[in-house]
Formats: sequence, C-alpha cells, structure tokens
Amino acid sequence: MLYDEKTPKKARAKSPTSLKSKTTAKKAAPKTRRPSSTKSSKRPSLLLNLLASGVVLFFVAFGIKYAIDHTINYNPLLGKWRAQTVLGIMEIEFDRSSMSSFGTKNPVTYDVLESKVIVIDDTIKMGNTYKIVDENTISTEAGGFKTVYKRVK
Repeated sequence: MLYDEKTPKKARAKSPTSLKSKTTAKKAAPKTRRPSSTKSSKRPSLLLNLLASGVVLFFVAFGIKYAIDHTINYNPLLGKWRAQTVLGIMEIEFDRSSMSSFGTKNPVTYDVLESKVIVIDDTIKMGNTYKIVDENTISTEAGGFKTVYKRVK
C-alpha cells in the first residue's frame, strides 16, 4: 500500500512502514573519544603538585622564620658600627654568631635585654655590655672610658 495523505490516521499507524518517509532526520555526529594523553594534560601530574607544594612550604617557612627573627629574636646590634676615639677610628661588626673587631672574628652569643645587649665571647667566656641609645647609636664602657658607636649604612 502506498502512502496516501487521505488515509486516516489509524490506518496510517497500522500500515507497513516499508517506505521511507520524505522528511530527513538530523543525524547526530558520532562522539569521538579523547585520547588518554589529553586527559592527563588537563590535570597536573603528582610530581608537579609535590614540587609546587614544596616551594610554597619553603616560602611560608622562610616567612615565619623571618617574622620570628625580627620580632622575638630581634638583635639591634647586627650590622657594622664605627666609633671615633683618641686612638683613631674603631670598627666592629656583628652578625648572627660572630663579632669582628681589630681584624679578628670571634664566635659570640647575645643576651638581648630591653635597652642593652650583652655580647659574650665564646672563646674566653667574657662579655661586654652595649647600651642601645637609638637604632643608629650604641655605647659601651670599658676601663672607665665610654665609647659611642654609630651605625655604618
């Protein structure tokens, strides 16, 4: 039986559908699977994540250490100081674990108090007290003589 437009709907439903309809259906494009290498490029590798985490932790630890050193363990003597005396110009330099003066470098420990710092020479177990006048001036007394040092910038 040929398709006839005058055929009632019930008859059309029961009629064989061996004939192709005149309307064309849209064909769906087949989905292509992505290769597994594309998938891994979207997510960083475990090694890269570990490396990035390590770098971040390093900088966080360094920042915490820096904050502690400059608030809790702050030593106002660190740096280079110069004094004009009767004997001439004297220079001393303090770093974290040593003191340089008269061309020698000695290991020292510091006892930082409110307005003074006691510097103890570790080799001879004797110390000297430096009074903090301001951030660029310190003074010390040795043998009855007061010596005032200015910070070298």
